Amino acid sequence: MSSIRHPRRTSALGLFLLLLAGGALAHDGGHEPTAFGEPGVAGKAQRTITVTMSDAMRFAPAQFAVDVGQTVRLHVVNQGKLPHEFILGTRAEIDAHSAMMKMHPGMTHADASSVTVPAGKSADLLWKFSVPGQFLYACLVPGHFEAGMHGQVTVAKKAATP
Repeated sequence: MSSIRHPRRTSALGLFLLLLAGGALAHDGGHEPTAFGEPGVAGKAQRTITVTMSDAMRFAPAQFAVDVGQTVRLHVVNQGKLPHEFILGTRAEIDAHSAMMKMHPGMTHADASSVTVPAGKSADLLWKFSVPGQFLYACLVPGHFEAGMHGQVTVAKKAATP
């Protein structure tokens, strides 16, 4: 038995692990809790945040903060002439998802933590930010993330009122 690794097997294993990691991004419509929260329940949104996307490859706002446990309606508006995405995730998930999108650029999303928004349109995403931390939102249309189309959401415990 040889300890030399076969390059094709190593590549296949790497691809399998990447796809397995991408399962956390649930392109199949998964609605499970994640490392950055869980899908929100309609009618329970405590706040609405409007996020605009542009062909300058930017989100506005580029960052926002929410309280732990807060359900937010993210109203995502594409002001550009190109299709864009709004995908929530941890840095590791966004990186893995970005690599997957490069391999499959026509991939569409059907998960609770993302929306694809055609040019000139808008979409809503309901999300319960149940986990404290700093997370990303990004557009993973090939080339958009690399051009700077990403932002940060900070989820923290609610400040005590005096």
